[in-house]
Amino acid sequence: MWNYQPSHKEIAGNPSKGGTCFLSQLDDLRQQIDKIDDQLLKLISRRAQMAQKVGDEKTRQGKMKHFHVPHRERAILDRLKEQNKGPFPDLSIETIFRELFSATLALEKPLKIAFLGPETTFSHQAAVRHFGHSCAFNPCGNIETVFSEVELGNSDYGVVPVENSIEGVINLTLDCFVDSPLHICNETRLPIGLFLLSKTSDQKKIQKVYSHPQPLAQCRNWLNLHLPGVEQVPTSSTAQAAQLAKQSKNTAAIAGELAAQVYGLKIQERNIQDQAENHTRFLIIAKDKAKKAKHNKTSVMFSITDEAGSLLKTLQLFARNKINLSKIQSRPLRNRPWEYLFYVDFMGHIEDKAVEKVIKTLSKQALFLRVLGSYPEARQP
Repeated sequence: MWNYQPSHKEIAGNPSKGGTCFLSQLDDLRQQIDKIDDQLLKLISRRAQMAQKVGDEKTRQGKMKHFHVPHRERAILDRLKEQNKGPFPDLSIETIFRELFSATLALEKPLKIAFLGPETTFSHQAAVRHFGHSCAFNPCGNIETVFSEVELGNSDYGVVPVENSIEGVINLTLDCFVDSPLHICNETRLPIGLFLLSKTSDQKKIQKVYSHPQPLAQCRNWLNLHLPGVEQVPTSSTAQAAQLAKQSKNTAAIAGELAAQVYGLKIQERNIQDQAENHTRFLIIAKDKAKKAKHNKTSVMFSITDEAGSLLKTLQLFARNKINLSKIQSRPLRNRPWEYLFYVDFMGHIEDKAVEKVIKTLSKQALFLRVLGSYPEARQP
């Protein structure tokens, strides 16, 4: 038997079929969303006006040097995430409000952020994620320049990579702290997805692969398996690798998805990193120290006498005071063969009594000690 099925138009126009009722309910929900959007716009504008009044008051009191108050932002984010009942996850709430902070600051004076450039690098993405899109971004050719730009006052903050979950510590960043007066004032983590990008659609024609040394190392096994014998050329950044791949035939770049969009490259393969869970930790550096937050981390750098048990003695100092170490890394001292600096991250703030006690004792035992910063810990979502 032939069964008649009414069309969508017939259902929509026939109340007995429930169509008009359905559309009426949908329109009503959309109107409610429009009203909420209108209210949100008014509240955002009102918040911006209040922030401008705060700026005017700072100017009146001669405090405009500190127009950016990161510990205030952190307190707001912590409070909002504690109150968050969903459906948005905490990470989404933080992203939304960081953009709001960024746009509000830009009404007075946009923050200037130095990062390892050019644009589309993972350092650039980390900078945007942490500070929002309304900043003035300053791409730098190398990590040393990021430090110098902040030291010279050409940028308010710098964003530098310090550790990857696959390849470990970025030694150049640690070396820059030896002579720099800057402080670590925050940290942020970025998930890293590495893509093989090229102008050609035939992977067999690729004769050369460009990328920063870190991504090349993070994809070592994949490259050996799928592109054996293909020349691997280190570059200063993943963005530069994408630029070179765009200019040359039969070449490819290992970079992020954003680089494919910006430089017009085809995505040959996605997520070619050797481990699925691939994150890079970035440090935020500045002239000013960070204020104490709810969850804190401290980074120090020190050297000790080269004798049996000296490092064990130092580590026991942390253990006795129940301080949890999250990282310890040794670096050879420049121009002093077989002598080492130790870079240590541990939980706690320099103002905590236990931490203060350890630092005081360590300063007497160590040949050299520098507290790089106490700053908010980047909590995993």
